[in-house]
Amino acid sequence: MNSHSSIKKGLMAIAILCVVSFALLSGCTSGLGGGSPTSSPGEKSYTGGSSNYAPPLAAPGYGGTQDSSSSYTGYTTPVATGTPGSVYTNVNDRKVIMTASVTLETSKVDDTVTGIRNIAQGAGGYVQSSSTWLSGNNQKQSSITVKVPAAQYESCLAQIKALGKVKAESSSGSDVTMQYIDLSARLKNLQSEEKQLNDIMGMSKNVTEVLAVEQQLFRVRGDIESTQQQLNYLGSQVDFSTITASVAEPEPAVSYDWGIDTAFKDGIRAFIGMIGALIVVTGYLIPLILYLAIGLAIVYFVGKFLWAQYKKWQNKKSGKP
Repeated sequence: MNSHSSIKKGLMAIAILCVVSFALLSGCTSGLGGGSPTSSPGEKSYTGGSSNYAPPLAAPGYGGTQDSSSSYTGYTTPVATGTPGSVYTNVNDRKVIMTASVTLETSKVDDTVTGIRNIAQGAGGYVQSSSTWLSGNNQKQSSITVKVPAAQYESCLAQIKALGKVKAESSSGSDVTMQYIDLSARLKNLQSEEKQLNDIMGMSKNVTEVLAVEQQLFRVRGDIESTQQQLNYLGSQVDFSTITASVAEPEPAVSYDWGIDTAFKDGIRAFIGMIGALIVVTGYLIPLILYLAIGLAIVYFVGKFLWAQYKKWQNKKSGKP
């Protein structure tokens, strides 16, 4: 009995030891294979396959390594960091391009356009474009587009609307927050990549390596300039709102017309036109009548002369004196 009890106790102890060992091994495996990033001073390492960021491979011979566990160390590009969602919950951090269009009616078009110019310049803005023309009924019209600081947008729009009678108005905002965030993150990553390439350049050992790194630097610097220009343009569109004002004189008042004066004027014009037409026709007919009269006179006298000669011949033939 004692031997059987000892065997049972031994088997139970072995089973407990196996369970504990399996639990410890599982904990270690989950800690190493979960795909969480690890870092050390001067470098960033990515393990596992859970990260959405795919760092570029380091150039051969410049310190970047890749092992079978998909762990990247060395000269990798860091990702932009920040508080997730903060830019969406804080309205002041959003990037919105504001535009407005207003149609004004006023009898003083030039003064109104000048007033719009002064409003924009007084707010720290400027005139983007301006034009003036006359419509078919000699109605003076003008269009002016101004850029004003975003902080002064509502105030300037209200002042412009007060310069005349508002006939139409529209405004809209284009949210470019995500585009701005994407460009900013891309610029930061490109600048970090440029710094790393400069460090790699200092470790290059031959001409081939230097040329390879210079080629990458040329590409990265071009991308940095392009991204910076896009950010600058986007920032200028956000910082300055656009207001377009169309200014026109009031439509001429239309009164009831019986049409008598118009008919009288039309009759005079028709009479004068008929007289003019007769003069033109007479100018054509006088030469024709003159030539016809001369021709008939010649025929008459020639015929008369021939008739007289014929009578003489008849008288001579008959023996009459």
